[in-house]
Amino acid sequence: KWHTMIEAHVDVKTTDGYVVRLFVIAFTKRRQDQVKTNCYAQTAQIRKIRKKMVEIMTKEAGTVQLRDLVKKLIPESIGKEIEKQTQ
Repeated sequence: KWHTMIEAHVDVKTTDGYVVRLFVIAFTKRRQDQVKTNCYAQTAQIRKIRKKMVEIMTKEAGTVQLRDLVKKLIPESIGKEIEKQTQ
């Protein structure tokens, strides 16, 4: 409640030929000095965030083999990269 949920998915072909479908779910979060109780995102902001999420997933997954992709997904390095890029 009081947040916006942003979903994105993409089909990516790894360098060793596997096609992987990745799903990402993101939530907006309140800023430190925010007074309002809600933190909704506008539709244009959601589109920009979703575009950036798809771009990062494609870049990260399309340049490695499947085994390296799994190693990236376990410590959530792709998720941290998305969070850093979309602040």
